[in-house]
Parts: sequence; structure tokens; C-alpha cells
Amino acid sequence: MKNKLLLTTAIAGTFAFAGASFAETKVVGNLETTFNAMSNDNKINSGRQIDAETNIGLTGSKELDNGLKATYGFLLENGNSDTEYLTVGTDTVNIAVGTDFGNNLSSSAVPHVGDQAGSIVRAGIGSSTLTGGNIPVANVHNASHVALNIKGMGGTITARYAPDLSNTRGSATNIDNDTGESGTEFLYSGSLGVEGLKVLIGQGNTKDATDTGTEDGKHQKAGFSYNFGSFSVGAEKQKSETSASTATQVETDTDKVGVSFAASDSITLGLNYQETEKKTGGTKASSDEEVVMVSIGYNLGGLGIQLQYAQVDNHLNVSGSDAEAFQIRTIQQF
Repeated sequence: MKNKLLLTTAIAGTFAFAGASFAETKVVGNLETTFNAMSNDNKINSGRQIDAETNIGLTGSKELDNGLKATYGFLLENGNSDTEYLTVGTDTVNIAVGTDFGNNLSSSAVPHVGDQAGSIVRAGIGSSTLTGGNIPVANVHNASHVALNIKGMGGTITARYAPDLSNTRGSATNIDNDTGESGTEFLYSGSLGVEGLKVLIGQGNTKDATDTGTEDGKHQKAGFSYNFGSFSVGAEKQKSETSASTATQVETDTDKVGVSFAASDSITLGLNYQETEKKTGGTKASSDEEVVMVSIGYNLGGLGIQLQYAQVDNHLNVSGSDAEAFQIRTIQQF
């Protein structure tokens, strides 16, 4: 799922636990509303939709008797479990267990205002997102997993393992439903100790449930951005291979660039471009998919408003299939 900044914004309350042991617990949440509109060469009519999403959860932390620190929390999205996590360790190293949280390869180092282009197009056009949008192989963090996080070099190094990628909202006794498809993820996110620099680099792999000649899935990403004053600029390369037979395996190669400008304390402008090459069974699609997106964000102090417009040429790498998507999005934190 989308990365949730709301886990860092909270109304705090302190609750006492048994004996002399105490833990700080915070209530976190937001309300997100969107208006989406689209136009697609492959559909007769344009579409419009108003939607809303609610998120509410708890986060907490506690010093353990052995000197380590535990942090934990959960998030409900529209009343359904979306994020759960428990980390135990020090300020430098921790072990984490949970679902849909932490460093991940579905995020991007390229500056953008609001959602990434793939989310805007998916919301406006429907289930057909971008070829160069979010790749399933990059979503190992969405499944229930265990991770090792090490802070250093101005950032965090993460190694993650998910034994069953189908278990994204599992129970404590879900082993009977294990499909066998597993995933790993290794990445670094941070500044490398350079002020204003942001780096994201890593690789995710998925392994099919059975050994029937299916190729493993793979996702590689390397991106950076640099902030100087009111401007941020960045670029990114991502390559992906789906888990499939050689004849049907889909390979994508996406280049992204972006720039944002803080026009004032409350207004930010963004411009993003991405281009994706696609191969199926080793055969290249006739056209590359191209996306240009312009964005504006306005912070009213507790209420954020974002307007984004995306123009897509050769949608899903189909020559002449063009599309447009527009979104107005508000986020009210509480």
C-alpha cells in the first residue's frame, strides 16, 4: 500500500501498564478525500469519482528490562487491518516483524508532490495502472515479514524476508493457507551523510511456490534527489522481471526524473516525467509508455490540498492509446 506519513503525526496520550512499567501510546490517523477524473482512448466515456479513506491506529514504545527498546503499532484503513509492526532493538540495530511498514522499494527518491504517477493514473483509469507504475515484486513489505534494520552511513540498511507473499492480512494461525511464494528485499535509504541528498537503492526477489521452470521475479531500483534551497531535483532507474515462464515473463525498464519547487511556506509545485520500455517473452513492445505529470500542493496547516494532472502516451505500451488523469486530494490529520 501507499506509504503512510500519518504514523509520525499523533495526538499523544499516556497509559499505565502493570506494575511500575509504563509505555507511551499515541493515537494516529487521518481522513483522505479524493476527486478523480479520467479520459482514455480505450473507453467510450470519461469517468469521474469521489472517494474517501479513513485511517486510525495506535503506536507505542517501551524500554525493556534488558535495556532494549520495543516499538509497536497498528493502523486500520476504512475499518480493516492495514499495518501492524513490532520492532525490538537499539537506536542502531533492530529486528522488526509486521505487515506493510518500513523501508521499501515501492517508494521513490524522486521528488513529487502528492501521489506518484502510478497511483494517480490507477485512481483515474481504474485497474489498468501504468506499465512503469508500482511493481508487485517491489511489494515484499506488504506481506507479513521479518526484517533487520541497521542505521549507518546517514541512513538505514534493511534486509527483509516474507515467507508467504499471499499473507498480507494474515492471522496468527494462517499457516494452512501458505501458497509457498516467498520474497526477499535488500535496500538502503538515506543521505550517505551528505546534507540535502536522498538516496534509495536496492533489490527485491520473489520465488515461485513450485519448481516448474518458472523464472524468479526481480526488481532493482536506484534513485537519488538533491535539495538546494527551494528546489529539489532527482532521477531514478528501475528494472523489473515478473515471476513467470520464460515465454511469458514481462520485463520493464523505467527511467524517472522529477523536480519540485517550494514557492512559499504553504505552496509546492512539482513536475515529473517517466518513460518505460516493456518486453514480453523477450519481445519488445512497439512503443514506450511516457507520462508527464504536473502537481501543486497547498498546506493550510493541518489540512493539505493537492492537485495533480497526468498525461499518458502509449498507455500500457500500446501505440496510440493515450490517457489523461486528474486528481484533487485532501488530507486532514488528527
